[in-house]
Amino acid sequence: MKILPLAKLDKLLHPESVAIIGASPDKKKVGYAALRNMVLSGFKGRLYAINPKADQYGEIEGVKVYASINDIEDEVDLAVICIPARFIPSLMDDLGKKGVKYAAVITAGFKETGSEGAELEKEIVEIARKYGLRIVGPNILGVMDTSAPMNASFAERSPIKGDVAFLSQSGALLTGILDWSCAEGIGYSSFVSLGNKADLDETDFIEALADDEHTLAILAYLESISRGLDFIKVCKSVTRKKPVIIIKSGRSIAGARAASSHTGSMVGVDTTYDVAFEKAGVIRADDAQELFDMAFAFSFMPIPEGNKIVIITNAGGPGILATDAAEKSGLELATLSTEFKDKLKSFLPPAANFNNPIDALGTAQAEDYGKVLELSLLSDDVDGVILILTPQAMTEGQETADKIIEIRNKYPHKPIITVFIGGEILGPSIHQLKKNKIPCFPHPERGVRAMGALAEYDKIRKRPIDDKIPNLDRDKEQVRSIFDKVKSEGRKNLLGTEAINVAKAYGIYVPNTKLARSKEEAASLAEEIGFPVVMKITSPDIIHKTDIGGVRLNIKSKEEATKTYEEITAKAKEHYPETKLLAVDVQKMEKIGKELIVGSMKDPQFGSLVMVGLGGVYTNFFKDVAFGLAPLTKLESEKMLQRTKIYTLLKGVRGEPPSDIAAVNKTLLRVSLLVNDFPEIKELDINPFFVYEEGKGVSALDVKITLE
Repeated sequence: MKILPLAKLDKLLHPESVAIIGASPDKKKVGYAALRNMVLSGFKGRLYAINPKADQYGEIEGVKVYASINDIEDEVDLAVICIPARFIPSLMDDLGKKGVKYAAVITAGFKETGSEGAELEKEIVEIARKYGLRIVGPNILGVMDTSAPMNASFAERSPIKGDVAFLSQSGALLTGILDWSCAEGIGYSSFVSLGNKADLDETDFIEALADDEHTLAILAYLESISRGLDFIKVCKSVTRKKPVIIIKSGRSIAGARAASSHTGSMVGVDTTYDVAFEKAGVIRADDAQELFDMAFAFSFMPIPEGNKIVIITNAGGPGILATDAAEKSGLELATLSTEFKDKLKSFLPPAANFNNPIDALGTAQAEDYGKVLELSLLSDDVDGVILILTPQAMTEGQETADKIIEIRNKYPHKPIITVFIGGEILGPSIHQLKKNKIPCFPHPERGVRAMGALAEYDKIRKRPIDDKIPNLDRDKEQVRSIFDKVKSEGRKNLLGTEAINVAKAYGIYVPNTKLARSKEEAASLAEEIGFPVVMKITSPDIIHKTDIGGVRLNIKSKEEATKTYEEITAKAKEHYPETKLLAVDVQKMEKIGKELIVGSMKDPQFGSLVMVGLGGVYTNFFKDVAFGLAPLTKLESEKMLQRTKIYTLLKGVRGEPPSDIAAVNKTLLRVSLLVNDFPEIKELDINPFFVYEEGKGVSALDVKITLE
């Protein structure tokens, strides 16, 4: 088969010429392993070994040795660098002048070692960029591509040829997966070690692999994501063509740091990545085992056309475990027609369970399994099958495996996941299934999760194209002037009325609110607004007003307003004696509605997270919230709200009329536009946020905004 070049990174993954810089005859050195692997890979292009002792060595592993890259007359696509870090800056100049397109820097000793190494890493990237030379690494295992074929790494072995690409920020994990996959018979199209990601990163490779005809799925182990917004944009496009599955280790920066707002306190350690992956269409594996299992499934099985499955078992317990796991994995048990059940009754014992999961009993023979499997695959109501077998005295393990293989070959268009629970007895049967590219797992939960990933991708690839960001009326100039004033005064926290005016500028309804700087002004404003009113302490130093008794409700007279001003300012001075900016917001008291919270928090990788959920004093306790990444589309805002438990209450329960859900969604979109237009907004809270009956709107009672 003719190798078609990739649209991007073609000369990296499919080079015509490779130079191993630092090639060595010493079998203990990386330069020897990289050269030997290139030779053993069957690389069909031009291969060069580079070592200053060329005259002494002559050849290494049958490859001619050159003293310098400059001694090579032909073009070089890829340089694999295995020399000490201190020599690499001058080498980069030589490579750039030579016109080398890519450098895979295996060498360690850069930013992973500290500030000195970080400076060295920065230097080699700056030199490379002068020449348009792109770098993989440094500090990598190497780069492998089985369709080239090429193994430019110091790994112990090469991957089996297959159609799954694997990217890894950990070289050690890469070697472990490589060894495991060879044992399991799973093949790969490309194996790329990302290392320090000084230049090329996961986003570059995902984008390049999107159009690679040899790659059906892209897997990755990542410790960080370098360019969050670019990553989302690229993955949204790529995942319409093929699945992207990622295991992300480590903690979100946003979740790990302390936050002053309610929104910030509810961003979990991995919330940002969950939201980003969902927006990008990425499937997230929770652990390494899940990643392996998904690799198994995507390597060998077709993508189903839905999420309705049949579970076939010869034991009730495992069938129940699989059923429980199915719900968690987004799978539904297919409803079996009367005709389907009648056919089952024609050959299964009367004591069998003819509903789904189908329990063929411990006496089930290979022929029984075959008939149920074939019926399931032929049913228009079934998208996939999970087949469970436990070793009973009557079980025909090998014969059942053979029957599954036979039927899979006959009906290859629906996925079959097998779960053979056993070891010694079922070992040969399990081996036979895997040899014939049928995923087989030892536990029901693992098999179900693998099937769930296949069905999840079916939903992802069918998602409506939802890129239109609503262009709602808003006054950016008004907000800019408020923010400029706050910054000019050296403040980060907006006063209550400032935050309210920002919300109003973006079309968010806030009750009539005025700022009072004296008790006389408070009384006058309260009368002007109309009783009853609410009075709240306001200061850039005081974020949570209720904690110090700084909010008073239902004030009904000028006298009461005067007294309240004195009391809450005294309370504030008691708790914050150093504060200089101290005043009181006087606000029209609104009727009570369903209480929500709307907020936003800035993530350094992906931008602003928008939040909606249960509001009030129990917000932090129940944490019934959902997040989305700004800017939100209309569909994204609707789905966010639907993920919360309070959404059920908003729809109306026990005879209550429905709430104004449309107004909530419109507010989410307006908050999304605000934080997207002004990325200096670090945190934003609207709490409480009252929602009234359908058609009667919403009210943002309290708004807090903190700038970076």
